[in-house]
Amino acid sequence: MDVQPEMVAAIMALFGIGLMGIIETLKRILKLEGVGAKVLAFVVSLGGTAIILVQADAWSVLAFIVYGLIVFGEATGLYTVFTKKTA
Repeated sequence: MDVQPEMVAAIMALFGIGLMGIIETLKRILKLEGVGAKVLAFVVSLGGTAIILVQADAWSVLAFIVYGLIVFGEATGLYTVFTKKTA
């Protein structure tokens, strides 16, 4: 399975406001920090991944797992694979 950077970008730009924006907004509303914030980021990342994969007609369990983990890492800043950070 080849990971397509375009698919990662589409998931990160979920609903035009960005997955990270959704996560940050929910963290503030729910007043989450630490592990709770990571769990929220994981759930939202997987949800966003599922939505985009279904819309793109690219759904498979393997794609869901791979893209879900990449998006979770990108959204939490644990690692950067495709998005570029600006200084």
